[in-house]
Amino acid sequence: MMQADRRRDWIKSRRKQRNLARTARLRRQFLRFMTLLGLLYLGGAAMVRLPWAIDNTESQLTVRGNYVTSRQQIAAKVENSVGKPLFKVNPRALEASIAQLPSVKHAFVRRYAFPQPHVLVEVLEEFPWATYVPEPGKPPEAVISQSGRVIPLKDFPGIMRPPLRVYGPAGLKMTAADVTQWASWSNYISQQTKMPVESINLTNSHDVIVENVALKLKLGSADTSLTRRLGRLSSVVAAVDPLKTNLEYIDLGLDNNIPMKLAKVDPRKEAAKKAAEEAEKKKAAEQLAGSAQTL
Repeated sequence: MMQADRRRDWIKSRRKQRNLARTARLRRQFLRFMTLLGLLYLGGAAMVRLPWAIDNTESQLTVRGNYVTSRQQIAAKVENSVGKPLFKVNPRALEASIAQLPSVKHAFVRRYAFPQPHVLVEVLEEFPWATYVPEPGKPPEAVISQSGRVIPLKDFPGIMRPPLRVYGPAGLKMTAADVTQWASWSNYISQQTKMPVESINLTNSHDVIVENVALKLKLGSADTSLTRRLGRLSSVVAAVDPLKTNLEYIDLGLDNNIPMKLAKVDPRKEAAKKAAEEAEKKKAAEQLAGSAQTL
């Protein structure tokens, strides 16, 4: 009986110890849970109530990489985020908004709460490929970037203006593939004529005209056969070299032959031109003689 009583007391003590350990464990878990809730509440209150927002774009906005785009143009895109807590500002939406500027290719936005709340904007700008002119004789209005964007000069006057001019209708639209293709064709023409292309006239899509210093080329439609038609240019460049002064244009729009048009020679204009040249030579000789007498 004594062994049974001792065993019963031992089992009771073990059960009591387990209950005490379980109670202590539950108490610790409850305290940890309440501490976590308190920290989350304090953190949320700090995020909402502390002044972690930008108050203005003058001192709390940093812009990098803007060589053409003005700081004011980028600040106007960030203006909607002024007064908002930084954790509520969506950087992806800001990047998309800034990238809508014609001169900006990509934008990267970073938010910082310490040591002072501020927003960092880094931009990668478009690289100009050609200068857009509505028609010959008029001043340029925009530049065309390598991605095909048309960047107006009135909004971005400091942008570089490439020497290559592109004439075209109002609202001209080009893609990156179009720019790449025309750049390839221009290089192909330059290699064969040994002169850089000066202008591309896209006013009439079925009668594209390319000009350099001495030649005017009518290319017809810019379709898949244009590369093959341009390949025939090298065979006629040497032949037309003596006729460059009277050559009006070379037509590469046909598949079978290469027509060339010569300008009509006006005898009166030629006589007047020769008389003017002789007068200039005579005047230069007189000036030379006068300077010799002075010496």
